[in-house]
Amino acid sequence: MPDPTRLVADAETRLYQDLEWLGLAPDEGPNNEGPYGPYRQHADKLIRDGKAYRCFCTPESLEEAKAMAAELGQSTAYPGTCRSIDPDVSDDRANKGEKFAVRFKSSEKPIMIHDIVYNRFQKKDAEEDFIIMKRDGFPTYHFANVVDDHLMKITHVIRGAEWLVSTPKHVELYNAFGWQPPQFAHVGLLVDKNRQKLSKRDNSANMEFYKQGHILPSALANFAALLGWRAPPINKGDVMTLKEMADNFSLKFSKGDIIVSLLKLPHLQDKHFQRVAESQDPADLALVESHFLAPLERAIRDVETLKAKAAAAHPSDLGSRLPDAPILQERFRSVLTSIVLGARLPLAAPADRFAHAVWRLRYYLWEVPPHLLQQQLRAGALEPVAPRDAAPRLAEAVAFLRRKFAGVAEQEWNHVVIDQAMREAIQDEGYAAYLGGDNAQLRVYKPLRWAMLALDKGLGLSQALEILGKEECLRRLDIAKEAAETVAAQPPSQTPPVEEAKGNTLGQEGPQSMEEWAQYFGLVEKA
Repeated sequence: MPDPTRLVADAETRLYQDLEWLGLAPDEGPNNEGPYGPYRQHADKLIRDGKAYRCFCTPESLEEAKAMAAELGQSTAYPGTCRSIDPDVSDDRANKGEKFAVRFKSSEKPIMIHDIVYNRFQKKDAEEDFIIMKRDGFPTYHFANVVDDHLMKITHVIRGAEWLVSTPKHVELYNAFGWQPPQFAHVGLLVDKNRQKLSKRDNSANMEFYKQGHILPSALANFAALLGWRAPPINKGDVMTLKEMADNFSLKFSKGDIIVSLLKLPHLQDKHFQRVAESQDPADLALVESHFLAPLERAIRDVETLKAKAAAAHPSDLGSRLPDAPILQERFRSVLTSIVLGARLPLAAPADRFAHAVWRLRYYLWEVPPHLLQQQLRAGALEPVAPRDAAPRLAEAVAFLRRKFAGVAEQEWNHVVIDQAMREAIQDEGYAAYLGGDNAQLRVYKPLRWAMLALDKGLGLSQALEILGKEECLRRLDIAKEAAETVAAQPPSQTPPVEEAKGNTLGQEGPQSMEEWAQYFGLVEKA
């Protein structure tokens, strides 16, 4: 039982809610009573059997005795002051209302215990006569856990290594009742990188951190199960569903403290997201909605709001920012999951990962800025297939690709047919005359990735074209052809200097948070 002075009103309720969120339901307990209730215990039997006794010492007298013993360099353990009180006298004092605690009569010699992780364990000194019932009538944890576990027929107790030193007390209590002790396994403590015990104030020990971060319950359960557990290898490595964890569970735990690093969580989140995104189970589809689509949609709206503010603050500069009109609004939910899975976006990256995901998805959500295509061409970004002086031939190549894709029927616009059209272009001798380089595939793929996504990497090209749709792809090819013609029409003396688009001072990774999006739009100075 907890100390009443340290009780937090809703702590128990939140624990049950957290377990439910993780998909973990206790077989039996105070809120799910079963055949072993009602989960209350008393010490009368031990007192009657002479294995425990009432202690009438006041807290003040105990503290004075401890202070005196410490001053004399003696043991501060309880000296057994009330151990010799006659049972009848003890009963009489209790019946008259005198306050007391109940102490267990510990063995005079330290006992040996067996632990699954630490094997044999024995303390140097015998236990003092420890309290099992407090003066306020509350049982201590040492007493309550023993009685509860026995009555509920618990066979294995798995708990933190800090309880190893208390286990001899518990085994003595089992022996005093004549009960068979369960098997004990004391696992390492979860610590931070400084080897300090995780605090509830630390995000890594705070369930709300994971809930608000849209971490999938199955990913977090998988992550937590691997802390200190030497999991057997299965086909998918460390990635396991709750059922697979239960089916493969063993008592092979690491000895010593366990440093909690969140570095593996993104990998597990990605794998579990892929599983639920490909599932047709309504519960999994609801997880995709709540943990990805809804927060991503909010992040897109937030970026749109910042973009509108930027347009109002410096309208003449907006040409270097994201264009105004989103292109995937109507198809948002039907294609975003496919984009994310194909592009392998980080779904459990550091804070504000959805803000970063918007950047990674920007050319699926908005059109490619024409000025950026021109800048890339002038900078030689399409070399070796299209050097800076090859803009006229690039325009002809793009026109060829447009004719090729225009010939694909709308109802057949899928990645298989698109891939076939690209292979035909690669093998076409007429197309080969437009661009240079030794790699025939690159002569098709590089101009297409430039026209479609401004050379952004990630999703496979045929998948990207399928998601964008035939109409949008043809429109982008028209824009790319015009960009190549614009560069070709400018004499070298009139060519503007090559520079990054204004506002994009954050490198290839782009904005990592809404604060960095504000920097991108020039609304705040970069720190």
